[in-house]
Amino acid sequence: AEGLNIAGTEIRNKIKYLNNLRKKTNSNPKRGPFHVRSPSDVFARVVRGMLPFYTKRGKCALRRLKVYEGMPASVTRKGAVATIPKAERFTRLAKERRYTVLGNMCEHIGWKYHPVVKKLNAARAEKATRHHKKRAAIAAKWAECRKAANAKISKENLAILKKFNMA
Repeated sequence: AEGLNIAGTEIRNKIKYLNNLRKKTNSNPKRGPFHVRSPSDVFARVVRGMLPFYTKRGKCALRRLKVYEGMPASVTRKGAVATIPKAERFTRLAKERRYTVLGNMCEHIGWKYHPVVKKLNAARAEKATRHHKKRAAIAAKWAECRKAANAKISKENLAILKKFNMA
């Protein structure tokens, strides 16, 4: 969630959010409203504003929403990450328009874990490249072995295998 982009300059968005942080219950501030500072919670709050939250359907939809800082191991193991092309910054904002990165803004308003998330993401990316190199080496060996095995097979059987994309 820390990589999300918001339209407008960073100062403008930060001031808007800091104005929101000032709001509290006059008699007893412990009663709320409670203001979140982590990017995932800020984004979830924004999505909540877009949903019919006070209906059963809206509450169920919000419950299904999962937002993370960085990329946890449980998500990386599931495979490819999907992106929504219509939500990309370059399709939504003109090139010359300024934008704010949510992680940077949250760091200014009190989110303390940006360095930790960066470190964990770097470790995850490094581990993924090691894993990819290892898998590529294994795939190359398999291709080599398959080629050697295909050389030993008769031409009729090879034609049948090629018909089913097995050779």
